[in-house]
Amino acid sequence: MSETTIRRVSDHPMKKSFDATPSDAALRSEDGWVDMDVRWLLTRETVGAEHSVFGITVFPPGSKHDIHRHPNAEEFEYLVSGHGIARVGEADVEVGPGEVVFVPKNDYHGFENTGDGPVFMIWGYAGAASLEEAGYVRYVDDHPAA
Repeated sequence: MSETTIRRVSDHPMKKSFDATPSDAALRSEDGWVDMDVRWLLTRETVGAEHSVFGITVFPPGSKHDIHRHPNAEEFEYLVSGHGIARVGEADVEVGPGEVVFVPKNDYHGFENTGDGPVFMIWGYAGAASLEEAGYVRYVDDHPAA
């Protein structure tokens, strides 16, 4: 039987931080990502995740994520600070610090900062390891104006 030596390290490929993760500059307002600072910390690309994503978004006052759905993933959204309205299915849910909403797979959802200060939100997917795998379908694309 061989013994394994456990090392204590400060750097590790499975450790990520908000400050060291760049904001996703590819996300555009015209695609529903309005004035958001989105950071993808744990994904297939960053740590080799297979079924989950963990991210952090800062929503300045007035910013929002348009209503959309993910055909292949469940989502949770937890507010660390700030206040806003989270669309979950057919309801607009008031949320504040310490509160979390769960979005079932393929349900419409979105978020808008309705407060005077920034919202700091941690969120994640289950069932997909990237936005591409989760799928991203905007409400307006499913319901074109008549």
